[in-house]
Amino acid sequence: MEFNQEPVIFVVEDNLMYQSLIAKELESVSRNIHFYTNGEACLDELDKAPSVIVMDYNLDGKLNGLDTLQQVRTTHPDVYVILFSSQKGLNTKEVFLRYGSFDFLEKNSLSLRTLHQMVDGVISARS
Repeated sequence: MEFNQEPVIFVVEDNLMYQSLIAKELESVSRNIHFYTNGEACLDELDKAPSVIVMDYNLDGKLNGLDTLQQVRTTHPDVYVILFSSQKGLNTKEVFLRYGSFDFLEKNSLSLRTLHQMVDGVISARS
């Protein structure tokens, strides 16, 4: 008999305030949310089979969000990755999408609700 397990969500964010805001926003989607402040810790835990990874660009540790994304893609190509960052640049979104992010969302006061909708949509589509 199979039972419905809470989807696993990884949040890779070094800013504790944003971690808290994201947790509040996503708690209705899943209670199985894991937080990491650096890419290395996220990569070490991929055996937990996340459905979605929400990742910042600027992280503690040696790897930034793009480096971490590239490594996730080599071992877990089907994990839905959303880059959620205030990183700005002429083609930031295009670079992240080219390297395997499914979505890029710029951090601002209105984007947390959009993040909720994106994650909820992914979880719903995959269940």
